[in-house]
Amino acid sequence: MSPGGHLVTTALACAAVQTVTGSPALTAGVAAGGFLIDLDHVLDYVAFERQRDLRPAAFLRYYLAGRTRTVVLLLHSYEVLLALALLAWGGNLEWLWGYVLGAAALHLPLDIVFNGKVAGRSMVGFYSFVYRWRAGFRTDRLLALGRLAPPPARFWPAFFIGAKRQTPAAPRSHPRSARDSTFELLASPSAAARPTLPGQ
Repeated sequence: MSPGGHLVTTALACAAVQTVTGSPALTAGVAAGGFLIDLDHVLDYVAFERQRDLRPAAFLRYYLAGRTRTVVLLLHSYEVLLALALLAWGGNLEWLWGYVLGAAALHLPLDIVFNGKVAGRSMVGFYSFVYRWRAGFRTDRLLALGRLAPPPARFWPAFFIGAKRQTPAAPRSHPRSARDSTFELLASPSAAARPTLPGQ
């Protein structure tokens, strides 16, 4: 899902959680799990992709254009969320429960649905850390990013639109020659049934 999509859905979820529970800690956790979880993209960008252009627009274009070669994405992992849920349960940490809720019930399901549409395949397995590890965290083994359309040139449209699949080009129609038209006319049933006049 696009960063802007996550921002909007997380803001709505935070408003609902704060209204229902009145807990700032739980609401802050939902905000972190619903939106700030994407900071692991920044970690991948710097530590594994070895990119040094830290401008937000450059970072966003890099991902939306499908240039990534490595996808570690530590926070986008069922295994990490399970460990955090156990930690939240053992320590009775309300803010951490909020993080797990925001990530597991909001962020990852939206990524699975929307990123699956972009990738053209199921993304359920992708969000397992072990699954990515067994593929060597290599993008070419995990995702089909060659189908991505060029991202919008401006930051905010790219932020809210996100990655899109490239639309297949329509087959080009070739103009029919006069010779083809003549053959079609002669081969048509109406031509075969037409009586031949004397002298023809």
